[in-house]
Amino acid sequence: MSAEKTLDILEQFDFETRALSVPELATRLQQPQSSVYRHMRVLKEKGYLIEYSPGLYSLGYVFLKLAKIVKMDTNLPVISHEAMRELTKSTGETSILLVPSNMQAVCLGAVPSGHPIKVTSEQGNIVPIYGGASSKALLAYMDDHFVEELFKSGIVKKHTEQTIVDLDEMVTHLDAVRQKGYAYSDSEIDEGVISYGMPIFDSDHKLVASLSVAGPKERIAKRDSQEIVKEIKIAIEKIEKQL
Repeated sequence: MSAEKTLDILEQFDFETRALSVPELATRLQQPQSSVYRHMRVLKEKGYLIEYSPGLYSLGYVFLKLAKIVKMDTNLPVISHEAMRELTKSTGETSILLVPSNMQAVCLGAVPSGHPIKVTSEQGNIVPIYGGASSKALLAYMDDHFVEELFKSGIVKKHTEQTIVDLDEMVTHLDAVRQKGYAYSDSEIDEGVISYGMPIFDSDHKLVASLSVAGPKERIAKRDSQEIVKEIKIAIEKIEKQL
């Protein structure tokens, strides 16, 4: 397969072998030079390879960006844990850390309260990016085109009666999230669960994650919503200082 051959080329580079020519790659891969060059041309156009010197190629700077993303996802749970622990303690509810991943979201971490609740967002879970405060706090700050493609993809579906499945309704809703600065959800993904969520940005003001608080409706509905939002904001400020 073409994709496998392309990956085979990239895998020839390591700490000892930082630059290779087309003939060298063809020999290593036991492929015709014309075939190798064809794949190399695509990798060069996309920035995955650069011509280090005439005829010699090395890995491109796009890998620095990808490495930064991986590094951030690896460190983010560690950076966030103390602030999340304090957030759970101050609110008495479960705190959840979510990151976007293609057309979904992934839960990087969760600090449960002393009153555990059944929620979709548990550490390691892949969750819908269109429902729940954690997800909507991400979606509201993503590209409008992404939101349109998400709803055209066919993956948006009803989880409960409260799940928003209409594009126009979601666009209006996300605009309100941006104006308020936080997302709110009542039984959108998990029945009987209320949650509040806010985005986390890095030092370049790029969206990296969301932090939310979730609890059972019968308990959290009695709380002052602005107090909960305030506590989330305090936790996020602590996290963002380290990004």
